[in-house]
Amino acid sequence: MNDVKFREERPRAKGVTRKKPNKETSTRNRNFLTTQRERHDLNRRRRHSGLKSNPEYRDLVSIWPKIVEYIGLSEYESKVYLSLINLGTAGARKLSLNCDVPRTKVYGTLKKLIDYGLVVEIPGAPKQFAPSHPGESFNTILNITKEKADDFHNIVKRLENVHEEHKESVGPQKKLVWFLDHEHDIKGKCNEILRQSDEELTIITTEDGLEVLFNAAHRLLDEVQERGVTIKLFSPLDPKVNPLARELSYIYEVKKVKVQTPILFINSDSKRFILAKLAPRGADKPFQTAMFTEDPELLDLICLLLVNGHEKTLLKTLQL
Repeated sequence: MNDVKFREERPRAKGVTRKKPNKETSTRNRNFLTTQRERHDLNRRRRHSGLKSNPEYRDLVSIWPKIVEYIGLSEYESKVYLSLINLGTAGARKLSLNCDVPRTKVYGTLKKLIDYGLVVEIPGAPKQFAPSHPGESFNTILNITKEKADDFHNIVKRLENVHEEHKESVGPQKKLVWFLDHEHDIKGKCNEILRQSDEELTIITTEDGLEVLFNAAHRLLDEVQERGVTIKLFSPLDPKVNPLARELSYIYEVKKVKVQTPILFINSDSKRFILAKLAPRGADKPFQTAMFTEDPELLDLICLLLVNGHEKTLLKTLQL
């Protein structure tokens, strides 16, 4: 019998054909192996997805940008550290699955965290890692940050004191005034300023303005007065002649003054004011434009514009 060389086909007897491999069986075996691997991967993902779906875990891991900003760690370092805080003890493979850091990067990241003193390696096989106590790890950084904050606070206070001493010689100052047009809720802003009053309300307006005010805010004015706020009204209406002015005089201090410009001026506690331009009768909205501020110097200037030098009573009321 002749020797058969390696990979050489063996001779077949007459009438015997070579058995062909069963393609269906081979395909079934390959599919079985693929399915087994997929199930294994799926089970592995399920085991770790339960942790990721935990609200407490998601909330903890979401703070990694702050760790990057405050501590100076990288994104990978922050995510690995926070995941380890949540897990307690874990290996590199488990950490990679739970913090979405590539496994090839986890070992290098853990080594840096160990050098920083934030992580310790537990002897054994496979390697396990545990986080150091955060209070002890970050105590030095926290103290340095507090010292910097206190020092900066003292610097700002010192600058404020110097600025206060020399503010009269610094030249023109910027004042902040807010402007509203007919698209804004001017009536709502008037009500807000009325509501903020604690001691005294001074209102100057025309006959139309008085009507608008009490149609929109008569209940609010009653509430403000019940809190002990003194309300003073100045308008062209004479309480001795006009029924509305007479009725209002029973509740508030009402005085007749000449107001020809269509305005509504509300001075609240001499701390804030609003000056609104009334719209013509029959308009969709009662006000056209308005301005308001809490600047006391601007309030004094506006009062000077509105007060007639002969109206001593009004001048005294506005506390100029």
